[in-house]
Amino acid sequence: MTVYHHNHDGKDKGMTEKKYSRRQVTKFGAAAVAGLSASFMTTRRASAREAKLVFWLQPNFNKTADDLLVEQTMEYARSKGLKDSDVRIEKVPGGEVAKRIAAALEVGAPPDVTRGNESNIVKWGTDGHLLDLKPVIDGMKAQKGGINENSMPLATINGGIRGAPMGIVANAAHVRIDKFKEAGYNSLPNTWEGFIEASRKITKPPFYSFGMALGLAPYDSLLDVMSVVNAYGGTLIDKQNRPAFQSDAAVAGFKLINRMYNEDKIIPRGAVSWDNSGNNKAFQSGQVAYVLNPTSIYSSLITDKSPFLDNTVLDIPPGGPAGRFSTVEIDHYCAFDKAPDKELAMGLIAHFMKPENYNRFIAEAGGRYLPVYPELLNDPFWSSKPAFTGLLAAAKTGVSPFFPGLLTPALSEVVTRSIIVEEVQNMLIKGKEAEKAVADAHKTMVDIFKRVGQPT
Repeated sequence: MTVYHHNHDGKDKGMTEKKYSRRQVTKFGAAAVAGLSASFMTTRRASAREAKLVFWLQPNFNKTADDLLVEQTMEYARSKGLKDSDVRIEKVPGGEVAKRIAAALEVGAPPDVTRGNESNIVKWGTDGHLLDLKPVIDGMKAQKGGINENSMPLATINGGIRGAPMGIVANAAHVRIDKFKEAGYNSLPNTWEGFIEASRKITKPPFYSFGMALGLAPYDSLLDVMSVVNAYGGTLIDKQNRPAFQSDAAVAGFKLINRMYNEDKIIPRGAVSWDNSGNNKAFQSGQVAYVLNPTSIYSSLITDKSPFLDNTVLDIPPGGPAGRFSTVEIDHYCAFDKAPDKELAMGLIAHFMKPENYNRFIAEAGGRYLPVYPELLNDPFWSSKPAFTGLLAAAKTGVSPFFPGLLTPALSEVVTRSIIVEEVQNMLIKGKEAEKAVADAHKTMVDIFKRVGQPT
């Protein structure tokens, strides 16, 4: 990696290069980011648009991977004749992206490029804010082995391809197997009832068994809630994409969550105020034995040489009467139609997705994403860690969080407004009955669907 430093000898003679090995980048981590921040990153208002290329980088909970994206952005910009001062790279946490993009769109100044989750892409694409990336996708499909075609349908909106799939996110159970073995279990229990039984033995405050995300920042909390609700047969929508949340299954799931939080007390009390990094931090710091999360957590354990790495396994979440399975999502790069140089913006995405650049990012991200290029699964990286066997199993059995329907604009609003999790909090904190909480969540969903003009 190359980090650029300003000269400070009384006269500004430009910038000098210092090259670092990959090992040094990992070692220096925060220091490297700090150096880059001085040169390339800014917290200026989105409306301050003197830059020719603006990239909002969502942190991957992995400093090395983040540094690499900065390096690749600057590499691309320089290849196009841009000066360093022409580029703005802003780090925007994933939980803040939707809100900040909404504000930026109001003043007509979104970034040129950012990463979006499924809900983001549907919202921005349906509202007409995203460029058609068909030329980028055509280039990706032309690579050896092509791309995973299952990653494509979501981004096909309004007659164009509004996102370039950049990673398959398997939401894997991260399990401190040493803690479960100490309690007499050789693996993560198959069912939620079995999990609770084990968790009562494992939980010894301030150490807790379940780092369940329960805050109002989308998206992790909804996935945690639905991992319980789905196990009992509940879904957000039906096959016709109509609200289907009000059910005995959803009530059973809510009651189980209430039991884990208020009766068995196997979830930290502060989990209701966590943002999307809360469960990551709890597991990384050794405060909990189980979390459900994309493998950004596991990749950080690798990068940080965590003492918990060898005792962490990846698995499928506990199940219930409806079965045991995981969820899989697709993250996308997207380019906004307000970009002053549309070709430049799309070119940055194409640069990120060149197989040689992309594979390096995938490896540096340490399992954060499964590659959208099937050919890259042959990289020795994927056989380097026994835990990746569990990751691949979770991916192979995974379904969309919105199964059996599809993510729609109305459902996207339900997700971004944390409608379901808000009612979970009303139950956990305010004592609302589970039946009432589920019914109220469903009613709000129906109101949103009607307003948007989708069938209920």
